[in-house]
Amino acid sequence: MNWGIEFVSAKFLPTLPEDCQVNPGRYGFELALCLAQGLNRQGIVTSYPNDEDWAWFLDYEPSDALNLTICCASRCGIGAGYGDVPIVWTVSIHERRSMNQRIYNLSSHAELEALGSRIVALLRNEDIEPVRVKV
Repeated sequence: MNWGIEFVSAKFLPTLPEDCQVNPGRYGFELALCLAQGLNRQGIVTSYPNDEDWAWFLDYEPSDALNLTICCASRCGIGAGYGDVPIVWTVSIHERRSMNQRIYNLSSHAELEALGSRIVALLRNEDIEPVRVKV
């Protein structure tokens, strides 16, 4: 099961130069950090932001049966994060299921949706109105 939103904002633009990003034009650390801190204030403890070639992510594992990854990425061209102009951001949540969960088609849809709702609420508190997209 996957969940996703996108929005346009200048709030999470990168603070470090382009050559410090995971890849040129791939921003998201500031967004991931904001989400990690906001969720933590609500009692939801994630990992610190981790990087991958495509952007940044947070791991959230509240139990042995539930493993979610919150992905934060920009959708823009190289250098677009430095013009103080809003860019498109995506946040998606991906469920990592065990082999047993896959065999028996077990999913934590309700928990995934609840986490997504909390992320939307955090963004709305920042005056950002996310749009739901299918992932």
